Amino acid sequence: MIPVAPLIAVESTRSLPTNRVAFAEAKIIHVMEGNVEVETTDGATLLAPGTSLAIGAEHWCRMRPRPHARMWTVYADEGFLRTQMGLLLPDRNRVLRGLHPEEWDGRPLLFAPGISRLQLLEPLWRQMSVLRDEAPVPEVVRARAVELFARWMSIVAPTFLAPEFAESLGQPAESALRPIRGRLTDTMTLGHVGRAVRLLRERMHEPWTVAALAESVALSRAQLTRLFAAHTGLPPIRFLTEVRLTEFVRLIEETELSVAHAAQMVGWPDPRIASAWFSRRFGLTPSQYRRNPHPHLSSRDSRDQCAVTKDSGQRMRGLGM
Repeated sequence: MIPVAPLIAVESTRSLPTNRVAFAEAKIIHVMEGNVEVETTDGATLLAPGTSLAIGAEHWCRMRPRPHARMWTVYADEGFLRTQMGLLLPDRNRVLRGLHPEEWDGRPLLFAPGISRLQLLEPLWRQMSVLRDEAPVPEVVRARAVELFARWMSIVAPTFLAPEFAESLGQPAESALRPIRGRLTDTMTLGHVGRAVRLLRERMHEPWTVAALAESVALSRAQLTRLFAAHTGLPPIRFLTEVRLTEFVRLIEETELSVAHAAQMVGWPDPRIASAWFSRRFGLTPSQYRRNPHPHLSSRDSRDQCAVTKDSGQRMRGLGM
């Protein structure tokens, strides 16, 4: 069966170390807040905000937050990743040595796009994260995945190019990511949206409505919804659902809280709502997730020893690593 989505983006927050695991997909980790030490076959690397690490399929890694971190991790079918990268980087002579898909052997690659670029990318990853929720038709999902991947690459292309070629591209413009008309670049409205995002993250447990959020940041409901979707990739309440789901996953992963208690802590008084969103995203219930720990690897580095996860339910146990 052809997978519905050739890539998926997962936002995660972590405060505890993960096991040493490998995946059947390539993985690209992007650090947004905090620091995290990533251990691979090449040793340990400390990732700070604005840095990224790409790891090929079947290559293991382990993560240790220092002391906590918020990350976006993109899991991609490696064939899809290599094909798309090859199309978007057609001239190997312009690409830094070792970064072209025809040269990459899957070993860890460290990038430093910078936090400003990663912040521009966050709305794209947010849209990737809900691909399967909002477009269940396989052909539509894959077309949308290609579109989002191309927009992603248009922003990070300088990271891959030799300096003499990267300089000509300059810094990505807002319009490259958000091609809408109006006063979107007005610093006042940007500040309002930023405050709205912080309110939802810091007070996710509250029973927010669009009207209440708009009043809190002194915008009309229509203006808040328009600007919020443009800057985060989703409307306000859908964004709140994703924020709650991210924290709910962390609580299920890192604590022994009951499903009901964890749901209440993130703002879902009915645990059935939390379980439904969790199952919709990961393909199994929170209780199944806890009973089905991700297979972890021994300390031996040989890829032949890697117990690569292929089952979708098992795989999701480690998403957000």
